[in-house]
Amino acid sequence: MAECKKCGVIIKDDTQFCPFCRCILEDDGEKGKNIYPDAENAAKKVKFVRSIVAFASVCAIVGLCIALYTGADIFNWSLVITLILVYVNVSFYMLTTGRIGYMSKTLLLTVMAVVILIGIDYYTGYNRWSYDYTLPSGVIMLNVICILLMLINKRNWQSYINLQIFNLLCSVILMILTRFGVIRQKVLVIIAVSVSVILFAGMIIFGGRRATDELKRRLHI
Repeated sequence: MAECKKCGVIIKDDTQFCPFCRCILEDDGEKGKNIYPDAENAAKKVKFVRSIVAFASVCAIVGLCIALYTGADIFNWSLVITLILVYVNVSFYMLTTGRIGYMSKTLLLTVMAVVILIGIDYYTGYNRWSYDYTLPSGVIMLNVICILLMLINKRNWQSYINLQIFNLLCSVILMILTRFGVIRQKVLVIIAVSVSVILFAGMIIFGGRRATDELKRRLHI
């Protein structure tokens, strides 16, 4: 530890200058401990783990390519595994980067998951379970996440109005797909549409002026 003779403060880490007056500190001979987080070292660890995941994924894809080249009948499953590995890497990157907001991460990861599940359904026989269950479940999940984000960020809840509008648009698409028989299970569609409408209406009713002003701003009205 060290003491600043000018300010009189005691510094517990190993810095050589006073953080207040920038005077040189006098060491008392006792070894201090760095009490500040090492953000650079933590970022390096995250990047290293991310590199390991990416390298392992590349090795797995190369292994699948070799198996296909040698005549293994695993083409469809190779595509499925490749889609899953891509999603894992994108998810890991999104969750460990601070450059993208929570709403954008949630939306992108959910949309990717839905697309990948549709691809898995297609490559494993196309039983249409991805349309019947995945699409409405994805909308329901987005609504639940929207509620959680609004509860966590209560002071700025109106910033998630874009996500609610997106959920409404997805609900309209669900109804169109159900009307034309693409989606056969109507129960989840009804739940998804109901939750989207109720959440948006509740936001407008209880949000008052803040909600309407934000809606006008987002829609450039």
